[in-house]
Amino acid sequence: MNSNFYDVVVAKDYEVLENGKPVKKTRWNQVGTAWPSKNGNSLLFELFLIPGQRYVVRLRNSEETNQPQETASQDAPF
Repeated sequence: MNSNFYDVVVAKDYEVLENGKPVKKTRWNQVGTAWPSKNGNSLLFELFLIPGQRYVVRLRNSEETNQPQETASQDAPF
């Protein structure tokens, strides 16, 4: 069983004063968790804002993106 999990994060830019001058910084906030599907062809993720709702990101190489949509949708993980 694959137990790899990933953090889903968003960037928030902000400014602070250092020596009297504004300096731009970025803070990364975790907004969810992602994990690979059983077949390894996609990532599933759940956002903390909308618990219980899962999303799928299909991982395809450039050859697969040229397939007609009807053929590509037959191997959806759900």
